[in-house]
Amino acid sequence: MTIPRPARAGGPHRRTLPNGLRVVVAPHWPTPRTAVAVHYGVGFRAERPGQEGMAHLFEHLMFRGSESLPDGAFYDALHPVAGAANGTTHQDYTDYFQTVPAGALEQALFREADRMRAPRFVPDQLAAQLTEVAREIEQMRDGRPYGGLPWPLLPQVMFSRFASAHDGYGDARRLARVTVEDCADFFEAYYTPSNAVLTVLGPHPAEDVWPLVERHFGDVPGRATAAAPPLDEPPLTEDRVLHRADPRVPRTAVAVGHRLPDPAVRPEAYVARMVLAELAQQTAAVEAGAPVSASCGFFGPLDVRGPDALVVTSVLPPGLTADAFLGRLTTFWARLGDARTVGESAADAARSLAARLRRDHADLQQRCRALGRTELLFGRPELVDELPDLVASVTPADLAEAAAELASAARAILVLGGEPEDMGPAGAEGTGPAGDEGTRPAGATAKAPAKPETAVGPETAATPETALGSETTAGPETPVESVTPVESVAPGGSEGDAPVGHRPQRRRGPEALARTSRGPRPLPSPGPAAGPRLDGAVETSADGGLRILAVPDRRAGQVEVRLRVPLGPDGWRRPAEAAWLLRHADAATGASARVRRLGGRLGLATGGQWADISAWAPREAYGELLRVVADLLAPPRFPDAFPASALAAAPRLSPEQRMDRALRLHWLGGATAEPLAPADLHARTLSPRDAVFVVVGDVDPERSAEQAAGALRPWRASTATPEPPSGTGTETGSDSDFGSSSGSDSGSSSGSGSGTASPAVLVLREPAAGDTVAMTLCAPEPDGAPDLPARYLTTALFGGHYGARLAERCRRLGRAGHVMLAGRDVVAGRARALVRVTAPRAEAARAVRDVAEEAVALAAVPPGRDELDTVRRYCAAQLLSAFDSPGLLADALRHTTGSGRGLDWVIGRPQLLDAVTGDEVAAAAAHLFVPATKTVVALGDIEQDWLTNELTVSQ
Repeated sequence: MTIPRPARAGGPHRRTLPNGLRVVVAPHWPTPRTAVAVHYGVGFRAERPGQEGMAHLFEHLMFRGSESLPDGAFYDALHPVAGAANGTTHQDYTDYFQTVPAGALEQALFREADRMRAPRFVPDQLAAQLTEVAREIEQMRDGRPYGGLPWPLLPQVMFSRFASAHDGYGDARRLARVTVEDCADFFEAYYTPSNAVLTVLGPHPAEDVWPLVERHFGDVPGRATAAAPPLDEPPLTEDRVLHRADPRVPRTAVAVGHRLPDPAVRPEAYVARMVLAELAQQTAAVEAGAPVSASCGFFGPLDVRGPDALVVTSVLPPGLTADAFLGRLTTFWARLGDARTVGESAADAARSLAARLRRDHADLQQRCRALGRTELLFGRPELVDELPDLVASVTPADLAEAAAELASAARAILVLGGEPEDMGPAGAEGTGPAGDEGTRPAGATAKAPAKPETAVGPETAATPETALGSETTAGPETPVESVTPVESVAPGGSEGDAPVGHRPQRRRGPEALARTSRGPRPLPSPGPAAGPRLDGAVETSADGGLRILAVPDRRAGQVEVRLRVPLGPDGWRRPAEAAWLLRHADAATGASARVRRLGGRLGLATGGQWADISAWAPREAYGELLRVVADLLAPPRFPDAFPASALAAAPRLSPEQRMDRALRLHWLGGATAEPLAPADLHARTLSPRDAVFVVVGDVDPERSAEQAAGALRPWRASTATPEPPSGTGTETGSDSDFGSSSGSDSGSSSGSGSGTASPAVLVLREPAAGDTVAMTLCAPEPDGAPDLPARYLTTALFGGHYGARLAERCRRLGRAGHVMLAGRDVVAGRARALVRVTAPRAEAARAVRDVAEEAVALAAVPPGRDELDTVRRYCAAQLLSAFDSPGLLADALRHTTGSGRGLDWVIGRPQLLDAVTGDEVAAAAAHLFVPATKTVVALGDIEQDWLTNELTVSQ
């Protein structure tokens, strides 16, 4: 098998500008938004001794200002159009990317060109980013258990050269020595046009994009790039082991690294290891006796141009030693080394990985970044579309050869936690005392056991979150630029006083860098806006009240399926039992395993309000996917009563979900004591009445809707009488982690409170919350409220966009630590308006008063045209983000239709919002948000009586 060289017809267009900048344009991508990315060929492997962490710090600084966009102005035109921007630092590159409405393409190009041409490095911004980087190092590496697993500790064991072995986060104390002159040197050395790739992906024709690229990047001066350090590594000839004791970790963790072949030299062997990693992820836990996470590459496949690793990590269950785990892993690889034993599981793994790659690369931002990355590292952006086919073509013989090599090859081993004796004969410590952060082992320390043990059964314990391929994505509010891995370990770097900056012959200082002869340039005006389109979409109803939406989308060659079912009063009162019903149905039907064999994934969730079934698979598997969903809904054989594990295994809830659960029970009049058998609860909760089925994908919409209606026809509504939907609103039932006080307004839980009556207060005690309290302020939407467009626009203006009234109030009054977001949703069958508030505990009452006063002000004085137009533009642009991928579109349609709206609302929203007046917004504020402070649900280390009294006095 070889990687084909010719580009596919209709593939990306490539050009190189005279200054050396490589440009990749992928035209006619069917979305109303555009992604722009710039990849620079510098990552933390370019750092010299004394520079550890410089590449990541520099990524932060590149968002802080340029000649035409100083002091954070990079975001001034981005946030109003619901755009997003971010950056990540990898081993061999740093990428910067934006996602904007298609009409804002030229503005995105302008922003990238301006910081490539003339960045501003000033002392106050450098100091601020040093503080941010130090905080990130503490949060992501030093201050958390398993912080170095597997990166950056495992590379210290695996590699010999500084470039690959050192810690790319660095030491915050050493980084504090960096000066703006060092930053100018780093920019001059590596941020050159000839060391960069610009990628544009969107609906535009290529002939419309090239003139914009020339206009904004053509005059960026070209210059030489500093030489990259050598990356070649001597082969591992024996196992290398590092044991790091860490009293914070509850259980021993192991990370194992196998050297990967160079994909440019041995593409067949590299792709085979990608499939092996997928197979290990799916099946190795049974043989290893522990949960297993596996990845090809520290931060994903084809992410480096130098040495990399196939990484296997595990958190070991009690009683299993690292020594035993390593033996079992060797046994697993050895068994796969016989092509006769690989069988169907290998085909399933290849099919699953190929499908996931196609799905990932159908996402607008991910695809844009992947095109730029493969052009920078391999000169082959076509690999993005070729890779799934290469994976699918891997044969059992290819896998067996790769697995046999893994079973016999030397490896790097990191053991985190426990005592060195746990390693047995292979457990010698690395150099330096236990817990000595950043110390590299001197060399090979011991061999792993040659005689593997017999495998035991699987464990259900989950592995911790690891750094493999994890990235942080910034939303439109606050940019979050981070090193790609999200977990790491303590400060490293070489000893002594090596200089922080790499100083080639200096050409320009920071002041000269920030100035060009032409001077600051004006930001281009946006182009015409593109509206949402759902050409060919079908909306229909089936038997039993089920709504069906089918939308064609051929970006991934797959289908996305969503089913949302309201749980109703019976399920709302019994959330743990409702969650158990789905788990039981999954186990009884083998649904998750069946979807994996199709090459897809299945997700089951109950957030309290709905039961959600989410699935995706290749398009040819749509019929079988429907059968899986139908089997989940058909009543399986239930036990006579819920097992004790039904409550013990209840899903973990977010703070917002916990508050909503408390409110839901409060509005329902408390949890009921009436027992229901599993079969009865299934019949009462999983009913097609008011349920929504959504399919988005490479299907014929008419035909796919008919198939769904036929497959789900046996699903019938229950004839049982459901429990009443609401009670008095004054009791909290048996849910013991919150209390209730309705003050002097016994009817406030219905949202009808007015005047100066005290609010209804529900408190969930959470000592771990520290000095911060989270609150949900809400009220049911009353009858006679303004039409939906006015309510929608009012919610965004009040607390749902970057410049909302609540956000501006916090900024204006200096409310440090206050976050306020408005929204609308459905709880216990009631539409409600809400404000989520996070505030310091001592200022909780003041935060509630801020919301109340701002709501009254908006209701009293209608907003002007300029403010309305700003919010309208934001809402219209935000809607477009749902079209970034088929999966996101399916999620958005499920949410919209589950809330009682239809396709007409999705398509017509911009025009409907344009017709809303200021008077309608003021009236909607009076109906929705003035009453919202009459019900307060709080989660934090606070007392019920204290908060009730504080709110009463404040009001």
